[in-house]
Amino acid sequence: MSPPSNKLSDSLRSRLEELARVPVLLVATDYDGTLSPIVSDPAKAVPHREAMVALHNLALLPRTHVTVISGRSLSDLAKLTGSPGNVHLVGSHGSEFDPDFAAKLPRSAIDLRDRLERELRELAESTPGCGVEIKPASVAFHYRNAEPEAGRRASDAVTELASTTPGVQLKLGKMVVELGVIEADKGMALEAIRHRVAASAAIFIGDDVTDEDAFAKLRGPDVGIKVGSGETGASFRIDSTLDAALVLATLAEMRAAHLAGSEATPIERHSMLSDQRTVALVDPRARITWLCAPRIDSPAVFGELLGGPGAGFFAIGSADGTIPTVQRYIEDTLVLETRWPDFTLTDYLDCSQGRPIDEAERMDLLRVLEGTGKATIELAPRLDFGRAPTQFIRDGDCLRVVGAIDAVVVHAEGVDWTIENDGPSHTARAEVDLSKGPVRIELRWGTQSTQPPASPESERRQETASFWSRWLAGLQLPSHRHELLRTSALALRGLVHGPTGAIAAAGTTSLPEELGGVRNWDYRFCW
Repeated sequence: MSPPSNKLSDSLRSRLEELARVPVLLVATDYDGTLSPIVSDPAKAVPHREAMVALHNLALLPRTHVTVISGRSLSDLAKLTGSPGNVHLVGSHGSEFDPDFAAKLPRSAIDLRDRLERELRELAESTPGCGVEIKPASVAFHYRNAEPEAGRRASDAVTELASTTPGVQLKLGKMVVELGVIEADKGMALEAIRHRVAASAAIFIGDDVTDEDAFAKLRGPDVGIKVGSGETGASFRIDSTLDAALVLATLAEMRAAHLAGSEATPIERHSMLSDQRTVALVDPRARITWLCAPRIDSPAVFGELLGGPGAGFFAIGSADGTIPTVQRYIEDTLVLETRWPDFTLTDYLDCSQGRPIDEAERMDLLRVLEGTGKATIELAPRLDFGRAPTQFIRDGDCLRVVGAIDAVVVHAEGVDWTIENDGPSHTARAEVDLSKGPVRIELRWGTQSTQPPASPESERRQETASFWSRWLAGLQLPSHRHELLRTSALALRGLVHGPTGAIAAAGTTSLPEELGGVRNWDYRFCW
């Protein structure tokens, strides 16, 4: 197979990278037309070896669940796939979850299935090229090998039978009409498995009309991929079953790299900003990877720290890819400075005008770029831990965030944003030339104002710095490890809830039962 980067679009690769980083991933696919090519003889529909290898590799990864949801009977699906270990097979469009399914059918359903079988066999015998496939809870009528006009008439007759027979579930596929005797579809099956494994996100790949039921259940960070032509609710489209194998192989590679921790930044290497109502965490690359707004116990708007890029981030970097050389707090404050060779970034949560003791209705995050180089900005808020679509509307020098309960505005005078679709959400990107002057980006939470700030940024920065340094100056600290004690004192002070004096137990949210798991115990309680 060719390298993953050669055939997949940049937008699809970006979404796969986000999926690869979620705590618990569900990978689900159709069989015919997805893992194997469509052939005239269904018994000869052999899956691509590359696709099965990729599914096997995914299934071996921790916190990664793989399922194949097919219209075929479970026994047929197991025979064709070889019953790969750790891959969950679901047959009959989501009705067959286990081999004993047929024995559990009520007598009325069996009688209805047998009646449908008799009528469809009579129709198939009178229409050359048609065939009947019996499944535990349905009967499928295939007309792929019939003359086009004869096949169409036969298909219409089967559809008419479904409409006049109570209790029959009609499913239309590619050159097949299936009549079921219990209510089930691939979307229901996908939801059942998602709930069973507690998946943070899911990907579903399919080619048929019946796969649209699964695409309709996708939401938030989920990804749907349609194989081939035709109308679809999937967000991406690929050309062939070989492309589907490539998607699975690429995802397996990305997921393995993420789980190996190749890009994980230890929590102790993050820096903390605070306004004593909430905190933001900034990694060594100057990416804001955690921010709950407007309070520390609110849902996250930037949650990359726990959920990967799909949970939101705010990144600033050098246009030429140079990494920062220094990151430090400005002396005795929680004002953070990150330096590159030719520019400096200053980050802080605004503590001016007595904000730390006000109720958390307003929050202002400021990021100020000064220097001579060129910098890139990437703003990807994701409301409610990435579960809610988050979009932008331009308003002069501002971006309004759509989807939040509170008003949220991004003020950035002179920044020419490019807004890109990223699944159901938007990501704003820009490149700025700092030789033309400083760039000030202000994320305002709790106001609709798009006007320039009433106070100059320099005054707000100075007042914020003074807020922290004055408090620290009033402490009497031991001389032993004095600098470390000062830093620790500021960190603890940053976790104090200004309006009440309570202390949050931590700046983040929770401890998982297992590393990367979704059963998390929220510890945002106060001491």
